[in-house]
Amino acid sequence: MKTKKIFLASSSELKEDRQEFESFVSRQNNDWIRQGVYLELVIWEDFFDAISQTRLQDEYNKAVR
Repeated sequence: MKTKKIFLASSSELKEDRQEFESFVSRQNNDWIRQGVYLELVIWEDFFDAISQTRLQDEYNKAVR
């Protein structure tokens, strides 16, 4: 299976759009898994409370790598 990671971040005004995209990817993964593809969605809310010794952007960069 091939896993592709998608990092999703945007302004707070677009929170609903991020949630809709997350829901869409989740539903579509059921079909894509049968084709050997899985999309791993990482959203910036996952890091909102993260503690970084440098800056939060560094945590985002690690997740994307």
